[in-house]
Amino acid sequence: MCGWPSVPDPGFMNDNLHDSLEELLRSGSTTNPALNVLLRDYARYHVVFIVVGGLSLVGFLLLAASSWRRFRKLPRGEGRRWSFERATYAGFGAASAFLAVVMAVLVAANVSNAADPRQGLTGAVDLVGAPTPDTETAGLHHAFATWLRSGRSETPSVVDERVDGRLAWQRPKALICLVLLLVIVLVSARIWRTLVRRSRRRTKGWGWGDRALLVAGLGAGPVALVLMAMVIGNTQGSLAPISLTLFYG
Repeated sequence: MCGWPSVPDPGFMNDNLHDSLEELLRSGSTTNPALNVLLRDYARYHVVFIVVGGLSLVGFLLLAASSWRRFRKLPRGEGRRWSFERATYAGFGAASAFLAVVMAVLVAANVSNAADPRQGLTGAVDLVGAPTPDTETAGLHHAFATWLRSGRSETPSVVDERVDGRLAWQRPKALICLVLLLVIVLVSARIWRTLVRRSRRRTKGWGWGDRALLVAGLGAGPVALVLMAMVIGNTQGSLAPISLTLFYG
């Protein structure tokens, strides 16, 4: 942007983005407007994970509770073999409980970064590498370094253009992944309900149709997890794009 001050912050003279950012963060400065904008964006990045990841955590807990309740209501059956329905609810309960624990750990880790973004950003500075000279990434790094020295809260045009380019594909991607995730969850739920219903009246071995449904149902789980991760990541990038642009261009 035009009109930027020509005199840099005297306490922040390094021209290398990695070293400059690390130096400024460790200085404890709270009066640099550019750094404050970056810290707010970094904190928002982790708040988004807390919200979206928290919703996923609630979903896993509800699935675990529902599966456990259904599991306990089923008769144990004869012998040592479980019925397909009983094994299904036990499997869903165990898997969703494990995923709930993993998500709880991730949410807790993001809470600390959201509460203290300076410490979190300091630990992430190494993500800012050393680009090849005379490349677009090198120009972007120079723009970020100049901005951090400028004493202005407005981001430079080079950063704005890169952020706009990121948002142009990341916002639609977040929405598309969310729609696909909902479709996969609904289809998976229908598949497993169908398999359980058929197992109740099955008197002989599995047919090819049942086997195909089972494979589809088992495969839907990993696909849903990948889509969930993509929803979280792209939502973070859509609502806190400056940090991702700083780290990944």
